[in-house]
Amino acid sequence: MPGERHPHDNMLELREAFKQYAHIDTSLVRPFILESWKRCRLSSTHRKEEVPVSAEELNAALRRNRELLESSVPIMEKLFSSISAAHSVIGLADNSGLILHIVGHEKDINALSVFQKGLYATEKHSGTNGIGTGLIERRPIEIIGAEHYYGNATDWCCCSAPIFNENDLVGILNISIKAQNHHHHTIGLVEAAAYAVSEQIHLRLLLKEQNAMLEFLDEGVLILDSEDRIRAMNNKARTMLGLGTPSGQNDSSGISIHDLIPLSEGLSSMLSARHRINDREVSLHLPHGLFQYAVSYAPIQDGGAIITLRSVKRMREYATRMMSSGAAYTFENIVGESTAIREVMRLARRASQSDITTLILGESGTGKELFAQSIHNASSRKNGPFVVVNCGAIPRTLLESELFGYEDGAFTGARKQGKPGKFELADGGTVFLDEIGELPLDAQASLLRLLQENEVVRVGGTTAKHIDIRVVAATNRNLEEAVRQQTFRNDLYYRLNVLSITIPPLRDRKTDIRLLSNFFLEKFSCALGRPEARFTEEVLEALSLYHWPGNVRELENVIERTINISTSPVIQISDLPAHILQSRENETTSPILCLPRSNLLKSQEMETIMEVLRQTQGNMRLAAHELGIARCVLYRKVKQMGMTPDMWRKKK
Repeated sequence: MPGERHPHDNMLELREAFKQYAHIDTSLVRPFILESWKRCRLSSTHRKEEVPVSAEELNAALRRNRELLESSVPIMEKLFSSISAAHSVIGLADNSGLILHIVGHEKDINALSVFQKGLYATEKHSGTNGIGTGLIERRPIEIIGAEHYYGNATDWCCCSAPIFNENDLVGILNISIKAQNHHHHTIGLVEAAAYAVSEQIHLRLLLKEQNAMLEFLDEGVLILDSEDRIRAMNNKARTMLGLGTPSGQNDSSGISIHDLIPLSEGLSSMLSARHRINDREVSLHLPHGLFQYAVSYAPIQDGGAIITLRSVKRMREYATRMMSSGAAYTFENIVGESTAIREVMRLARRASQSDITTLILGESGTGKELFAQSIHNASSRKNGPFVVVNCGAIPRTLLESELFGYEDGAFTGARKQGKPGKFELADGGTVFLDEIGELPLDAQASLLRLLQENEVVRVGGTTAKHIDIRVVAATNRNLEEAVRQQTFRNDLYYRLNVLSITIPPLRDRKTDIRLLSNFFLEKFSCALGRPEARFTEEVLEALSLYHWPGNVRELENVIERTINISTSPVIQISDLPAHILQSRENETTSPILCLPRSNLLKSQEMETIMEVLRQTQGNMRLAAHELGIARCVLYRKVKQMGMTPDMWRKKK
């Protein structure tokens, strides 16, 4: 109507009066606008000059807010396409109020001098405005015309909405539109756009977390859609499939798995079955070679699937570790200084320097597994698995499946995916076959094939798998006698007996008894918190007199028993078991004279022969001359001792 004042004029007068500290009717000003004016009036005396930040600062801010920009810019472009005719400018600022990106027509952007990329749009810089006031309010707001505190934006309307990442305010979206084109729907548009940006940031965060989880997994992962096209793949899968490093984030996205991997029969059947399958061993002919992977397939609700690839070799290593069959002992753990044990250790060290099949002979309790572990740990296979198989402890009906594994359906009760045997689990390492003399004849034939071909065929299977293992066997039986009785294959015996090591019984290394006794005493006394424990001389003499049919294992058990029942730090003769005391009473007090005559002669003869062979460096002719016996007799005695002249000959 003629003479009616425009609301804009009234607000302009109120604002100017407020700046001069004049009394105004505050009910005419929206509360959040009035609070903003108060802040602006208070800071107007030291208002910062509106100067763009340096190029370096702006680039640093753009890098810092890359996630915000990548989520916002496409939405800003789409929003502007729908309101471009309304002389509008859309701006994005970070949580400090720095304007990072602007979308609009050039003439409209130039008209808004305070709304430029690289400027701070805080209240301290620009007064009451959509960005600065919106950051303080942390909610969608609109500022119309003269509600702007400074006069350079009074012809514009600003609508802004904050952008959140979870509960953190990360930026703000603002639409500035000519006041005459302002519509109350504008605030709804900017609020919806800011919400879409927040959701996009949240989605990108979820995708990053998903990718991080995929990369964290120690297995290859491929995510397929309903058409078997690849949605995502982690770098582990790329490496396993020989695809190299991706040139882009979605380098393989959209490619069919049929085009990416030459599908084997096993993998093709999994894709066709469309139901869950766990750890099926599949051979993949890839550009960089033939590989065995344990493949799992899990369908997902939208018709796609998740495929995981695990290295069969690594799975075997994990299985071996879980079975606690690692080798803990080295040659440094072997206690003994006698000539007999030194010679055995020298031969065992030589055995460790190659993959030669080794047969360890000796009575029960002499430490055959200790030597086997030491050979493994001194060999080039020390970082590989060490798998122990007690051939006498596994039921005969299960022995072959335990040693060689079995395929799916090989027998009633067999696991659906089959199971690798001990030899497969030891791939790259050492198998210790303890009590090899107890191996049934049918299993002996399979073992012989493995030793000759380095291949294993699972029970119920037809495919031979190449494996890389070193075999160390041990027995306390006389295998030559077992061959004569036809309970042990002669061809397997000769294949195992490439290098034999005979560990002497404790009665043939009497000089080590005191050393071993004190070693075990220290071990068990420290474990019991009694480090001051010690033996009397009488106890050590009694231990030296005993014949030890259970060898070092029996000695260890006796020392453990003695330290546990003794009430004094000094172990007395009365603390020893009765059978050892009885043996002492039946002999004289001289440790040498109280040996049974046959044992005494045998021990002295063995020590003498080995010492002369050491001095002559294995020269049998010179050694026989020194000993005053025929060379053929010396050869026979060395063989009876389970040794060869090569033990004393220097390596060339």
